[in-house]
Amino acid sequence: MDKALDSLSHKRGPVREEALCSIITGSTVKVQVQFAEKNFVTLVYRSLALLKKGSPKEVSLATQAIALFAITLGPGGNTHEIYKDSLPPLSQALESGSELSKISSILDCLAIVTFVGAKDFEETEKSMQIIWKLIQPVALNVNARKHSPAILAAAISAWSFILTTVDGWRLNFKYCRGAISYLSDLIEYDDESVRIAALEALALIFESGCFNSLSTEAKCSSSCLIHEGNTSTNGYSPIQEMKDNILHRVRRLSLKDEVDKDRMSDWLKVFEDGCCPKTLVINWQNMLKSFAWYRLLQIKFMKRILGSGFNKHMQENEFLHELFEIVTPKREDVSGYGCQLYELDSKEVIAEYYEPELRKNNKSSIQRMFMSPNSFHNKAMTQLLNKRRMLSQKRRNGHYVVDDEC
Repeated sequence: MDKALDSLSHKRGPVREEALCSIITGSTVKVQVQFAEKNFVTLVYRSLALLKKGSPKEVSLATQAIALFAITLGPGGNTHEIYKDSLPPLSQALESGSELSKISSILDCLAIVTFVGAKDFEETEKSMQIIWKLIQPVALNVNARKHSPAILAAAISAWSFILTTVDGWRLNFKYCRGAISYLSDLIEYDDESVRIAALEALALIFESGCFNSLSTEAKCSSSCLIHEGNTSTNGYSPIQEMKDNILHRVRRLSLKDEVDKDRMSDWLKVFEDGCCPKTLVINWQNMLKSFAWYRLLQIKFMKRILGSGFNKHMQENEFLHELFEIVTPKREDVSGYGCQLYELDSKEVIAEYYEPELRKNNKSSIQRMFMSPNSFHNKAMTQLLNKRRMLSQKRRNGHYVVDDEC
């Protein structure tokens, strides 16, 4: 790793590419906290220099390396420094770049360093606005480039990932309303990846409380108009109109032959009932946990960034433990075999389910989620009991098998 770091200043591009690949591999398969703390300034400085002089492949690798270092370090002064140093060059690179791999990696890097390193809402909002300019170029700018569907989908995903850290009540009224309107138009976009990214973003906005914030501000504006003598609101909120428009588009899309009917059924539940499209049960060393929608988006994004190293980081990265509220399994000595076996106490078993407010009094939903033989709850408990039986058997036999399932 040290040798690879030195090679980042080499004159030959292929040597720099090989060095970056080595650093990325090393930071993926192992949580290199000490190395990152010691060398993050050098890595970030040399990697950012490649944004101007490096090939598209070098740019892609360099931004991946920066993102991995940020995830390894976790929130704090070091990552805030990475955020401040990276924001201007990453923003400039987004404006000048055109290649898919280059732009996608820059977006991922900007999203990660903001997610981990931004210290307040103003810094977070700054990154979101940079990405939004890529998603929706200013209408008056006739020279604005039209990006490919893949870049548009990547930009929406990065924007949504950062949005998971923001309280919906803090979003600007006009900005949020404009974003909802534009994303609603993308629901029926020709490319599926763009449609899914737009639906995920809108579901997140629904969950974040942004619509509640908009409704409050709209009521205040309406009250001001009535106070001034304008009573033309007709009792129909523009926010409700936006919600109805989204639901109408989703329903219309669900009728098309080329779409996945089961997936569209899930999305209809999101916008009709406020129900999360799916509950994710993750099993790391005998631990079960399910997440709200914003957590699912965070996991999905992190898993894509970390790739094959996702399981390793979820097991050893303290930042991810805190982020996803993972309880580290206790270790027990296995007498006579010289090894340690992971096992959870009953108190440490986590089985939480995201149950939206609208569905709490719905008896059929409660029965389907918790009482049915095929419910998420019963399936999760069956998996847990099977895993415990397996571990018990392995302990008696003196063997231990690592489970890599996620």
